[in-house]
Amino acid sequence: MQNPRYDMESSHQVVATPTERRETKEASYMDGEALSISVCIVCRNEADKLGPCLKSVAWADEIIVMDLTSTDNSAEIAKEHGARVITRAPFPVVEPLRNELAAVASGEWILALDPDERITPGLAQELLQLRQRTDLDAVAIPIMNFDLGYPASNPLHRYDPKPRMYRRSRVEWPVVPNALPTIADHRLYLLPKRDDLVIIHDRNRNIPEVLDRVVRYAPAQAQSMIDQGRVFTAKSMLVTLTGKIYKQFFVGQPWKDGVPGVLRASILVAFHFYVWAAFWHLSGGHRTAADDRLLRRLGFILEPTRQLLKICTTFYRFVKR
Repeated sequence: MQNPRYDMESSHQVVATPTERRETKEASYMDGEALSISVCIVCRNEADKLGPCLKSVAWADEIIVMDLTSTDNSAEIAKEHGARVITRAPFPVVEPLRNELAAVASGEWILALDPDERITPGLAQELLQLRQRTDLDAVAIPIMNFDLGYPASNPLHRYDPKPRMYRRSRVEWPVVPNALPTIADHRLYLLPKRDDLVIIHDRNRNIPEVLDRVVRYAPAQAQSMIDQGRVFTAKSMLVTLTGKIYKQFFVGQPWKDGVPGVLRASILVAFHFYVWAAFWHLSGGHRTAADDRLLRRLGFILEPTRQLLKICTTFYRFVKR
């Protein structure tokens, strides 16, 4: 059975290559023609989020919403805000659809958004100025992530830069889940880390949304790892998860944001755990001698810690009497 992440036939769209699109636009650049911005949004059953997102980009030259056959009134809300609506069959992740949507846009600049994101007024003004910069291929915009209703104070999640505005004649979005385009440093503009120049992202408003994101993205990301020829090993899993724990709990300093911060870090680490669990399962779910040896050695190293904790627990119970 074909991997649904790469089944693009249902859209019947032909995506031009960056070279082809660049050639058709070169004359316009030389003439100084104003370069327009097309906002591209992929949506499925997100009527409760879509309105604020569309209001925040009312200034754009064009707004296109790809509706993945929503069963709520997402499409109607998009039309009420002046967006052009394209209907497509449902798809679990957004990345493979970004190029498909950009191909039907009229603007040279693409501003890729999700329905749970909003553009600040200051960012809108900045992007309108930057669109005339023909020496740039993309603009890295800080993403201010809200999780469980709270923003992060640490720059890791408060100003997470992503190249969300890019020239479609020069940039294509990778189809791998959670991947970002590769852009030469001298062609990428990094916006300052300021609260007035961000995309506000209501990433995980509640636990059901957390679970939905895991269910949709973890298997897709695991499948992409298999498609890239990667082979599961316990060593690779432990190295990756250790890096994620270090990043979220030490670099991110989640305790400074109280319970929401600790939950944010835990959710993000847990997501990668599920990715690797899916990777192991989709790879055949085999138990190997090499993995067993590694885990036994790790257990041997951790055994003194376990014994120390056991002694401390016994002492605590004795004192508490």
